[in-house]
Parts: sequence; structure tokens; C-alpha cells
Amino acid sequence: MAPNGTCKALLGLYDLLWPLAIPALWLAPRLREGFSERLLRPGPDGFVDVWMQAASGGEAYLVRELALALPAALAEERPLRILATTNTRQGREVLERAAAEVAGRHPGVTLIPAYCPFDQPSLMARAMEQASPRVLVLLETEIWPGLLAAAREFDVPVVLANARMNARSLAGYLCAGRLLRELAPQRVLAVSDEAALRFSLLFGAARVERMNNIKFDRFATPAPEDGAAPGSGPVAAVMGDGRPWAVMASVRRQEERDVLAALRGIRAARPQAGLAVFPRHMHRLDFWRRTLYECGLPPVMRSTLAAPPAPGSVVLWDTFGELAGAYAFCTAAFVGGSLRPLGGQNFLEPLAHGVVPVIGPHWSNFAWVGRDIVDQGLAVEVDGPRELAGAMIAALDRPPARQDVRARVAAYVDTRRGGTRQAAERIASYL
Repeated sequence: MAPNGTCKALLGLYDLLWPLAIPALWLAPRLREGFSERLLRPGPDGFVDVWMQAASGGEAYLVRELALALPAALAEERPLRILATTNTRQGREVLERAAAEVAGRHPGVTLIPAYCPFDQPSLMARAMEQASPRVLVLLETEIWPGLLAAAREFDVPVVLANARMNARSLAGYLCAGRLLRELAPQRVLAVSDEAALRFSLLFGAARVERMNNIKFDRFATPAPEDGAAPGSGPVAAVMGDGRPWAVMASVRRQEERDVLAALRGIRAARPQAGLAVFPRHMHRLDFWRRTLYECGLPPVMRSTLAAPPAPGSVVLWDTFGELAGAYAFCTAAFVGGSLRPLGGQNFLEPLAHGVVPVIGPHWSNFAWVGRDIVDQGLAVEVDGPRELAGAMIAALDRPPARQDVRARVAAYVDTRRGGTRQAAERIASYL
């Protein structure tokens, strides 16, 4: 079904702007990789049953879950070809790994990773014609006019799954509201009441329903034996002597001064506790080394340690891949990216190890977890360095039992599972 005259004119103008934009896009390093593929050189290799579009790595993991769940959602066993596109190198790498896993677990399912074509309507129309999917699945917030218009032109139903939208995005989309309403997906599966309301304002309430976030299905609480026993492993060699440890994890540049102030407060109140600093980006190590000295907290570099440091040491973690191990041994944990408006880092990881995380007020990247996580005491939200220091000191003094935290997290997550099955069943209904 072709769009009406006004929408067709807007799409025509949008199409004409792309030849001007494409040379500039070549200058972006993250888009240059796979540039020919983004221009359909070559295009999709044969017809597919489903086309799934995932912006980057996070959404690509959702593609994996849906591809693994789809066979069970179909009425009968049958071969299935899924074109899985993404915009980033990270997403492509996730999809490549997912393709191998899907093939191993479901030999009849073929997952075909590719870079998504640029959203030029004429280019997307060619891609849609070449792939000829029976259903198009968009993940989270992949609302692209060219892609939606191509699906409309070739009568391909569209499912927007695990859909989320913040207020700022809604304001932007409403500027193109008439066009987007004309190109609306057949079904929007929203992961929160707030997102459902926003998509209803954009596309109409009849198209929108609630679902549980697929990410809850991906969350696995480690078994008790998953935490290494004292004396085993490289992190245990440093932190496994039973003393209290406070971990400042994934600290971003914009919140460094706040965390430094909190560290000084913790050291003053609990001078024997071990302090471990994990910068989010390793290129900030020089700043931390210099500044900790200046603040009277001379650090010990993790790479120099093969045994526990002296009581009260500040360990600056300069070794990759050991944060999860540190959560397994720490007493208190702050998860950064959250004291300033940066969206927050993954505070579910310490929870999986039985540690209640301390976070700042800015964790929009994990809003899907729900405000109940704080209300139920499974995360402690603070605002500023003074509150951060106080919360960490309280956790050092009275840490909840790890097994109790694990059990409460498991109960919290279990009531929110099932989104993968719901989305897979909706997709299967169009097959």
C-alpha cells in the first residue's frame, strides 16, 4: 500500500537528501566499515522469512533471543531464514556469534548477519524487494521512515518489539508525526507503561500492547558455586582474604571528582577497608594515579599485585576483565555512569553476585529494570558524593547476606520474564 500524496512528497524529499549525506557519512569511521554493504553492494542473498533490525550490540542480543525462540512459536517445524541487520561493528560481531549458536541449536534456522542499508527510501525499497521478508521486526526504537515506507510499499507487516521511548525522543518523533502515523507498525510491543503511552500518542493506542523486557529473560543469577572460593583465581589473590572491600566500578570521566570526594570520605570513616577503583576507560588511569596521590590516597596498581595489599590500600585496577570477579568478593559496590547524566552502567552485575549496588540518579540506560528495583531495596540511589560515601560506609558496616540478595533478585526477575516468548509468538503469527 503506497503512502498518501503528502507523505509520498515528504519521502521523495527525504530520498533526495540522501545523495548529499552519503559522502559525509563516509567520513565517519564507524560507518565506513561495510560501506558498500550499506549501499546494497551486494544486497541480500535470497529471500528471507524475517528481517530483524538491531541498532547495535545491545539490540543484537535481542535478535539472538528471538531467533532461538521462534521455532517453538511456530505451529509446525519448518526451515526459517532470518536476515539480521545492524548499524555498528559491535552489533555485527554479536550477530555473527549468534548465527553460529542458532545454527548449532536449530539446524533449520539460518541467521544471516548484515549491515543495515542506509535509510534512503529508494535504497530501502530495493532491499525490501530483494529480501522479500514476510515480516519486518524492529528492536527497541528503530523508527526509520525509509525502512517503514519500504515495508508499506511491499505490504510487509512490521512488529516493533521490546519497544522503548523516552520523552525527548517522543518530542522529536512528533515533529514528523503525520508521516510516521501513516507508516505505523502493525504492532508495537512496549516494555513499560510510559513507553506504551508514548507509542500510543505517536501511532495510536490500538496498535500498542505491553510486554516484559526481553532483557529479563537474558538475566541469569549465578549459582552459589559461581562465586570463586577464597584463595582461587587472580582476583581472589588480591581480594579474597575476608576483609571488607569497597569497589568503585565503571567510573566515567564526568563523575571522577565526585567519586574522589566519596573515596576520601570512606577512607576517613573506615581506614582499614580496601578500596578498588575501576575506571570505565583505561586511558583515564594516568589521571587517577596522579590525582589519588594528590588527594593523599596513594594507589597500588592491580597489575603489580599477586597477594592482598596492606589494609586500607587503594587499588587502581589496570587489568581488563576482572570487574565481575571483584563483585564476587567485595562488600560494597558503586556502579558509575550514574552520578552525572550519562545513562548509567550495568548495576545488575553486582546484584547477580549478591551485592546491592549503590547508583546515582542517572540510570536511564537501565530504566527497563523498573523503579521497583530501588523501592524494594535491591539498589541504593544516591545524589552526590556525600550520599555516596554514606551509602558505601553503611554497606561496609552492614552488608546484606549474599544468598538473601540473590533470592530477592531471582524473585524480582522471575516475575518479569516471558517477553521473548510473547514477542516470538507475535512475530510467528505473521508467518
